[in-house]
Amino acid sequence: MVIHVVRPGESLSSVAREYGVPLSQLAVDNGLQNDPRLVVGQALVVQFPQQVHTVQPGESLSSIARQYGMSLRQLYRNNPILGGGPVLYPGQTLVISYEGATEGVLSVNGYAYPFIDKDLLQSTVPYLTFLTPFTYGFTPDGTLVDRDDGVLIAMAKAGGAAPLMHLSTLTGEGGFSNELAHIALTDRTVQDALISNLRRTLEEKGYRGLDVDFEYVFPEDASAYAAFLGRLTALLNPLGYPVIAALAPKTSADQPGLLYEAHNYRAIAEAVNEVLLMTYEWGYTYHHTGPR
Repeated sequence: MVIHVVRPGESLSSVAREYGVPLSQLAVDNGLQNDPRLVVGQALVVQFPQQVHTVQPGESLSSIARQYGMSLRQLYRNNPILGGGPVLYPGQTLVISYEGATEGVLSVNGYAYPFIDKDLLQSTVPYLTFLTPFTYGFTPDGTLVDRDDGVLIAMAKAGGAAPLMHLSTLTGEGGFSNELAHIALTDRTVQDALISNLRRTLEEKGYRGLDVDFEYVFPEDASAYAAFLGRLTALLNPLGYPVIAALAPKTSADQPGLLYEAHNYRAIAEAVNEVLLMTYEWGYTYHHTGPR
């Protein structure tokens, strides 16, 4: 694989010819199927197939994967043009392997609302380690606000991704409630009910872990939040469920602001199995002031 930086006068087809790769593959690998126009300075990923297979009548993706001793998931990954779907046609060329050694292992998580376009999800799942339907809220008595997540869970498992349950203090009005967090963190009866409901939902729906995302927690609840996460880890790990905590992107331990003060990096890191640093708080589609 090489990274090509677009020069003046170049087109997608001229770059494909330069490297001797199929134009269709170059377009798919760079998300340019619908708009092949290039911009000077744009970076393009160029991959070089090492082994290919020409589809014969009667073959399926499963039979081709078995023929080469590879997983169906990897066959999808090598051929994004399939869109995660099973349709083949005789004469179609599939990439079995690419030149170059694999460098390390990358875990990838994707968040999705239940109303996500299912074709988009199907084409994405083969590249995900985890899929996290967004989001389970809860009421002041610890009752979970259920989600219509059955299709997402099934598609995650079918595509080889592990579904993670997402718990947050997001309310129906669209904001994170520090009052709701305070109740769950300080009222033992509510916390017991919440944890019991989490455990039941994890088991009943076939989730593989829990991602906790409490934002704008009161600074005085920082210790209680870490303790709550530690309690979740102690109770859920023996059942096979890892616990992940989402962290606000702090630049210093004492950074002021309601988003940051209750997220004690050291205490939370010691309480859970993994953490997720929400750097998208620094830059996203409509706000480009920081790392993306």
